Amino acid sequence: MAEAIAISLSAKLAVALSRSAALGLSPLLGVQSEIAAAARDLDLLRAFLRFVDSHHGTDALATAWVKQVRDAAFELEDVADECCYLSGSGHGRGRARGWVNVRARLALVRQLRKARERLRQLSAAKEQYGIRSAAAAGPAPPAAAISQVLAESAHFVEKEEIVGFAAHEKQLLEWVVDDPDPRRTLVSVWGMGGVGKTTLVTSVFREAAPSHFDCGAWVAVSQRFTVDDLLRKIVKELQAAGGGDAGAGAGYRSLVEDVRGHLRNRRYLVVLDDVWDAHLLEKLRHAFVDDATGSRVVITTRSRDVAKAAAHGRTMTLEPLPWREAWTLFCNVAFKESSRSCPSHLQEIAANVLERCRGLPLAIVSVANLLALKDTTEFAWSNVRDSLVWDKSSSDLGIGEAASVLNLSIDDLPHHLRKCFLSCSIYPEDFLIKRKILIRSWVAQGFVDEGLLDHHTRTAEDVADGYLDQLVQRSLMQAVVRNEFGRAKRCVVHDLIRELITLRSREEEGFFRFANCKVTVGSDIRVRNLALDRCEGVDSQSVPKVALASLLPCIWVRTRCCIPLSL
Repeated sequence: MAEAIAISLSAKLAVALSRSAALGLSPLLGVQSEIAAAARDLDLLRAFLRFVDSHHGTDALATAWVKQVRDAAFELEDVADECCYLSGSGHGRGRARGWVNVRARLALVRQLRKARERLRQLSAAKEQYGIRSAAAAGPAPPAAAISQVLAESAHFVEKEEIVGFAAHEKQLLEWVVDDPDPRRTLVSVWGMGGVGKTTLVTSVFREAAPSHFDCGAWVAVSQRFTVDDLLRKIVKELQAAGGGDAGAGAGYRSLVEDVRGHLRNRRYLVVLDDVWDAHLLEKLRHAFVDDATGSRVVITTRSRDVAKAAAHGRTMTLEPLPWREAWTLFCNVAFKESSRSCPSHLQEIAANVLERCRGLPLAIVSVANLLALKDTTEFAWSNVRDSLVWDKSSSDLGIGEAASVLNLSIDDLPHHLRKCFLSCSIYPEDFLIKRKILIRSWVAQGFVDEGLLDHHTRTAEDVADGYLDQLVQRSLMQAVVRNEFGRAKRCVVHDLIRELITLRSREEEGFFRFANCKVTVGSDIRVRNLALDRCEGVDSQSVPKVALASLLPCIWVRTRCCIPLSL
């Protein structure tokens, strides 16, 4: 998200620069040159910020440094906004007004220089404290590594942990094994992160590959994949000995020929788990020979666009488990060493915990594994329930892993979508968000990329509407009600993902939401965005003036209070 702030700010600085260029006084006062210099300073940080974003929350030193960069960027953003305002005011309004604007612009130059100096100091601190650059990053980001380990571990999941998928498993086996179509067929399984796609497909692979296919390959697709790396993994899976260098050093053409050589005239089953990019399938298509042997390629994905690549009628959608299946799965894991049933004195607490999981199998298994290690006392279980935080920095067994998997979907968003999505943290739990209100709020807050606008054919609301469609396609928002054209009319954010974006929006965007309480904010916190839901009030004692110095939008939800002008 740090890079997203830098990209957004660069765009604002570009607008401020173009507007200031139209003023005759700007070059004389140095506004234009200071804005251009600030933009250059910011561009130098963007590549490094991209690396820090990919290692979100895993390096304490880098995280602290990024917080300082974020604060400096927010200050620079405020200056850019003020510059845009001054650039559009003060023409033909008298000499006195002109002198006021001159003083304001001189103050603006001082603020710009101060912000630039802070950015330079932070850049120097990065080198001083040895915060690594992207080139030295080495291994994949921890969240991606955790996701891959979880995918691989699906091969060892016990049958008792596969609950609620009987109908899906039967249907998938029919598509993969019993379908008489001899053509190579692509099958997709689509759903949000943690909903059980990998577990389901891996179970089918384990059952079908040995007895119904001549050969098979199961490959976990990393977000940082290269096509060549994936082809090498497929070759390694297909090799009879299961070893060798799998074409190390070979190029795309040689690797494709190697895969084709293994698959030619054989019935094969290939699973590509967690595919993020639709273009990947096109690049791999040439490797998958179609010899009319009834071969199948199965993919799992969080993206509806990727899922559409499947053959007609061969896309399966997974939803969170209903309560009964969720309870069965929870008991099977939490009490696997005993009767697989919950004792009566723990049922209320278990139900409270399970409610927090909202039917997501990965979350259910994670928290059940944690509780399986605790004493079966009300005290021990209550402690877990009361301290349960879905944060990937959590040290509790499994909880951080589940959060990491869900966070991958957020990390994969381009900056404009991520900013929009994090803003959804203002809405209450299970709140049905109206499409028109949501997209208009994004437009009002400046989240729409002005480069995509064509005022004759495409308005800002059209672009924001496209943003919402993309978030639904990526399984981050769920369309509860659709209009006659199939577009989302009412949306909701899954509770676990909402918890994650609430934490991240506060950390990354200074976004604070208060509900059913008196608003209190510490003096060491900078509130950038504020949402009030049925709150008692805001006063100078509960919210220090310094905390609201950078406040942009303030949103009231079912609240009768207001922020005093003295703040």
